[in-house]
Formats: sequence, structure tokens, C-alpha cells
Amino acid sequence: MNKDYTKYKANQLLNDDYFLESELHPTEKSSRFWQQLQQEDKTFAKEIEIARCFLKNIKTATETPYLPAGGQKELWKRIQAANNQYDQKKKRISFFKITVSIAVSLLLVFAYEWYIHYYNSKEINYEAIVKSIPTTDDPTQNVQLILSENKKLSIEGKETQVEYKEEGSVSVNSENVNVEEEKKEEEVQSFNQLIVPIGKRSSITFMDGSKIWVNSGSKVIYPAKFADNKREIFVEGEIFLDVVHDDDRPFIVKTRKMEIRDLGTQFCVSAYDNEASSNVVLVEGVVEVQAKGDKKNRLAPNQLYLYDNNKEESSIHNVDINYYVAWKDGYYQFKRQKMGIVLKKLCKYYGVKISWDEKVDELTCSGKLDLKEDLEEVFHILQKAAPIEIEKTDENINIIVKP
Repeated sequence: MNKDYTKYKANQLLNDDYFLESELHPTEKSSRFWQQLQQEDKTFAKEIEIARCFLKNIKTATETPYLPAGGQKELWKRIQAANNQYDQKKKRISFFKITVSIAVSLLLVFAYEWYIHYYNSKEINYEAIVKSIPTTDDPTQNVQLILSENKKLSIEGKETQVEYKEEGSVSVNSENVNVEEEKKEEEVQSFNQLIVPIGKRSSITFMDGSKIWVNSGSKVIYPAKFADNKREIFVEGEIFLDVVHDDDRPFIVKTRKMEIRDLGTQFCVSAYDNEASSNVVLVEGVVEVQAKGDKKNRLAPNQLYLYDNNKEESSIHNVDINYYVAWKDGYYQFKRQKMGIVLKKLCKYYGVKISWDEKVDELTCSGKLDLKEDLEEVFHILQKAAPIEIEKTDENINIIVKP
């Protein structure tokens, strides 16, 4: 084989005789040939998969046409004309192969660029990105910002701010940070990471004006530069988003279990790995949520999408949004809330182990807890709100109902 196929794009493969013959009438030799090229060159492997998906879709279309009536007539007119003119003595190609070539030519006009974008978005999977970015333990327990060129910043303070400005500079807590200019060919594959430890909060303002607040014990991974056709981030933990809507570039949040697409919006996403459920709460606008094994769901303001990570089941509820989003303003708000739920939130936020019995679990309380306060002050406020006592040892915090 004299051709260097590794430099071929999908549309070139779809017009290559040997590739089409290999796909339509595969042999052991041809299968081994293409498999070897895919193993040797990952970029080419992506192109060949795109071409194969096109072939599969077109083959299906011969049984169930999906072009509009006018398009179908034009397609078959061209197929018949090409078939009549084809020299059967020089090339032995099946009628289906000619159909494929012409159908591809027509489809590429309006579908190829879109499909490339779609395919690439499917390739960027959450697990791969998490594994590709190194993390380091920070003994200071500060917020960490890991830039795409592997520059690590340790940011002091309980509440920190990261801002990306239009000219490309980065500001951390209102101070500019020197960032090396990304190489153009690497921009799509370069990612930054913000790690917020227990007991801290942070925020990121992107160049388009969209802003996210990041809660305690959370991680956000995002491109060094958003793509032209989408803005996509990846989350472990809890964030609140205020998105500047852009019809041409949807804002997408991915977690291990869910994908949330902004349709002009303020919303909160909670997706901690160690919790039994994940949720999305809509404050303003519209979002579209799809979890693994579930259909797409659109939320209205004041609605909660709740997803059971173990059972892979979902439900939608009307809720008081303040209970779910007040943390971004530095406090937790409760109204006749069970004490067990309040204590679980404190365990998660402050990173401590607290034990209590069923009697404590059933108590209810109302009020507001300031997350800027240390845990001692928070306990003091809780004791005023509910009839509880707090017992401490060197390693344990135990809460009981007052006798």
C-alpha cells in the first residue's frame, strides 16, 4: 500500500476505494491493515471511526430514508446518473458503494463539520481528563489552582477569587498572575484545575462574564480556552453558576453521572463522589439535565432534579432554593430542617466526623449558620436552636439530646 493513510481525514477515507472495499467486504488482511494503523496513530484512529459512523448511518438511510423528500429525489437522481456513467470494466464497485460515495458528498456539505464537533465532544470524557491532570496535596490546606502549563498556585483565604480577563491574563484575589501563552495547537487539549479543600470556598469568573462559585471539598476542571462551539467544565463536588447565555456556545457542566446544559440560567450542581445522590437546582432560566440511563429533563425555576447514583433513578421536586444555594453567600439556611441533615452538611463542609443517635436525628431546627465562623461557634449557635449537648474527646464529637 503506497498511500500514507495516517494523514487522511474522514472525508478522504470515504472517497478512497480500498477503505470502502475493506468496510463493505472485509477480509482478514484488510482488517489487520486498518487495525494496525489505528493502533499506531491515535489521531488517525479517530478519523477512521468518524468515517465508519458515516457509513453506518448511510447504510441505515438506504432502508429508512431520513432526507427530506426533495433531497431524496436529488440524491437518487445523482446516484442513477453516476451509475449509468460508471465504467464497470475498470472498476468493480457495488451499487451500494456508489450510493455511499454520492451520499457522503451530499451529506458532507451540511453535516461533516457538525459531526466532527459532536464526535470530539463525546471523546472528551470526564474520567480521562481527571486522570490526565496531576494533583498534589497541599499541606497548607489552601485552595489550589493548577494551570494548564502545570504551574501550581496555592491561594490563601477562606474565600478566594480567580478571574480570567479578556486580554488573556489571570487575576487571583485581585492580583495578576503571569501565565505563559498556550501553544495554539494545544489549546483544545489544555485544562486548568481548581481544587477547593474542606472549609474553604472559591469562585471563577470566565472571560465571557460567566461566574461559578465552588463549595468546600470540590474540584473544577475547565479548558484553558473554551472551544468555539461550546463551553464545557467538569465538576466533582458542588458549584453554583451564573451563566452568560450564548446561542452559539452552550455552557455544559459534566459530572461522573450527569450532563447539564445551560439554556440561559442560574443553577446549582451538587455531585460529591462519596454521596448517594446528585442534584441540580434551578434558580433562574432553563436547564436541560441528562443522567446516565435517564432521558433528558428540563427544569423550571425552583425545581430540584434528584438522581440516585446507586439505583440510577431520578425525580423532580419543587423546592425552596435558598436551602440549596445559600452556601454561595457564606451561610446555610434551615427551616424546620431535621438535625441529622444539618449535621451531615457540617461534616461535609468542615471535614469533621460527628456522631449522633436517632433522637438527635429527628429534632428539627430553623435558622442560619455563618460558614465564616469556626466550628466551635457553629456548635454554640446550634445549641441555642435545639435541645442538644455536644460531647468532645480527642478524636470524636458526639451529640446527644439533653436529658
